[in-house]
Amino acid sequence: MQKKLIAGIIAILVVVTAVLVFVNRKGDKNVSGLVLAGGGKEVTVAWEDVGGQTFEGDLVNGKGEVTHHEYTGAELQALLTANGIEVSESSVITATSEDNYSAELTGAELLEAGKVYVALTDGGKQSEGIDGGQGAQLIVFGDQNSKRAVRYLKTISVK
Repeated sequence: MQKKLIAGIIAILVVVTAVLVFVNRKGDKNVSGLVLAGGGKEVTVAWEDVGGQTFEGDLVNGKGEVTHHEYTGAELQALLTANGIEVSESSVITATSEDNYSAELTGAELLEAGKVYVALTDGGKQSEGIDGGQGAQLIVFGDQNSKRAVRYLKTISVK
């Protein structure tokens, strides 16, 4: 009888764990927007609330080729400030994509006007998320190789 009781408890725990994993995965997919974290807070900003500022500049790829782009989105520092997340020159900012690619910026870079943006469109074309739909890309002007132009942008954390 004791073995049946233990087996029953284990079966219940397995079912509960499976349900929790399913609910958490489902919840992640339903979150649409950019997650901003820092200073003990975490805020999800809906894509339509990120901004519609137009900005443009040149990006350099790994081969040294320069291309000019026109984007819409928001300057990252302004977006963070508007959501109550402060950045200092000594801050470390990590941008992470939906597929877990990440890039780091310094607070000094972020505070430099006209350098770091979140782009929702490039040349009028919507940036897509990894599974389609609206997405975003981190844009860092002035990089000699645009490896920090994180596509499928999902999370910005400030430490």
